[in-house]
Amino acid sequence: MPSGAGAFDYYNTFSVVQEGSDEASRQVLSIERGTAPVIEDGQTIVMTKNYDLTVSGLFKQSTISGLQALADNRTDVVFGGFGLGGQILQMDGKLNLGQVLGETASFRFNSPREATGGYDSSTGKHTSEINYCTNGLAQYKWQEGSTSGLAAGWQLTGADPNNVFSGGIQTLDPDTETATMFRYLYLPFDGDTTVYFHVKTGTDTAVSGSPTMNIISYTDYADTVDVTGTPETFVDDDTEYVVSITPSSSAKMIKVIITVPADDLLDFTNPTVQTSSTYNFVEFNT
Repeated sequence: MPSGAGAFDYYNTFSVVQEGSDEASRQVLSIERGTAPVIEDGQTIVMTKNYDLTVSGLFKQSTISGLQALADNRTDVVFGGFGLGGQILQMDGKLNLGQVLGETASFRFNSPREATGGYDSSTGKHTSEINYCTNGLAQYKWQEGSTSGLAAGWQLTGADPNNVFSGGIQTLDPDTETATMFRYLYLPFDGDTTVYFHVKTGTDTAVSGSPTMNIISYTDYADTVDVTGTPETFVDDDTEYVVSITPSSSAKMIKVIITVPADDLLDFTNPTVQTSSTYNFVEFNT
């Protein structure tokens, strides 16, 4: 659980253990009806939804003190995790710490918020700041974001990338300098979980030159490399691509990367990060 915007100074992993031992915990994500006025004909109109992540369990006092500082300071926190059905959680917010009892402390914290649901039409980010589905990239809708010509949630480096986003297709067409487009995901790894980065090209003629895609895991927030995937090169006659890695238990985040050298071209669409090798593009439409 990294905190802060770019200065990740605190991290904790909450494992699903149910024996009641030290470090045992349970996590629950809930979505319930929020504001719901009743109009004249008796119909109930659901205007908002209440989203909440609750974690409860047994932790040492040193862990609790770190959580208490986050709650007291109203620190922005990033949550990440894996669901039993292959879902990937990505979530931003603040946390509230509940009652703490005992030397090996029983505790509960949660991160509630009220939102309309769906994605913001301008920024592309889900209005709840949550994503929980089999596509780890779906905290942002696949649309143009706040940066003109760039998919929401992604970053881009390169002095002249000539990037365009139109009709669900991201185009990278740099003239003199390599364009690199990327996203970070913050996740707890156990050393056995394989993650797959999938990309589709817009058409079978959407590639010129040798653009590549890759995925890397890191053991800290200074980009100390953990595991690097084998780059996959886009070619003219394929339309679906995938690269995968199995991060170590020390990994704290992954980075997915699209690289287009100068004078090359790439049109692509609907990228996903999954725990399945079978491509399945979905978004968090809740």
